[in-house]
Amino acid sequence: MRLLLVPVLAAFSAMSIAGPALSQVSRNIDQCQASDATIDQLIVHCTVAIKSGKLTPQQEARAFLNRGVAFFERDQYTLAIRDYDLALERDPRLPIAYVNKANTYIRMGDLNRAVMEYDRAISLQPNDTQALIGRGGALIQLQRYQEAVQTFTRAINIDSEDPSAYFNRALASLRQGNAQSAVLDLDRVILLSPEDAEAYVSRSRAKQAAGDLNGAYQDLTQAIQIDSAYSYAYFRRGRLLYEDGRKQQARDDLATAYQLGLDHPWLAEYIAGLGN
Repeated sequence: MRLLLVPVLAAFSAMSIAGPALSQVSRNIDQCQASDATIDQLIVHCTVAIKSGKLTPQQEARAFLNRGVAFFERDQYTLAIRDYDLALERDPRLPIAYVNKANTYIRMGDLNRAVMEYDRAISLQPNDTQALIGRGGALIQLQRYQEAVQTFTRAINIDSEDPSAYFNRALASLRQGNAQSAVLDLDRVILLSPEDAEAYVSRSRAKQAAGDLNGAYQDLTQAIQIDSAYSYAYFRRGRLLYEDGRKQQARDDLATAYQLGLDHPWLAEYIAGLGN
């Protein structure tokens, strides 16, 4: 499944420092923001830069921000939150620090805190679609589906070419039982990203919920044509056939899903039953 609740972290903000006496500090800053640095290198170089005492408050904020991202990547979420807070102490108007805090709270399972942090980011930067999509994802997990739909709609109004906003709004609509709205949003996702196999699988779920079993089957077939190793697409198509009474046709798809390593209780029970 698409990872709805964790948008991409903005890890490496530009910093600059000048003067020959500060060349070592400058090198540490470069490594603190280098996209090809390892996580350990980021932590070391950001720490050295922070402790140098040579940075402006804004530069310190970005060094803490980048070190926080490194801690996040190491699953050290408490340390990541601490660094984002330290960044915000130095630059309270740094929206990405609030977004990164929110993403971290999602990983920690604190969805209400995540929504609060997204709201802070949005208050500073109302057109931040990353924050809006993250907020909507957290609201889905909180089962606040109508708020989620409204949040994704706001993101779409800002950027009508972002497929992730339509995809996530479709998920929220489907959870509300509004399958037809979900189909329409997934139509848009596929128009924007025609090779997105996951979008076809999701649209098949919406079509099935709307009673269009033939359309659901066709979408699953298209997903498999795009990605022949997509185990969940085989599973969904096999189960659709099975529940429609076409058990012999379902057998190959379900066996393929199992062979591709899909771990699903219903599938495991089905495979176990074949030996009886």
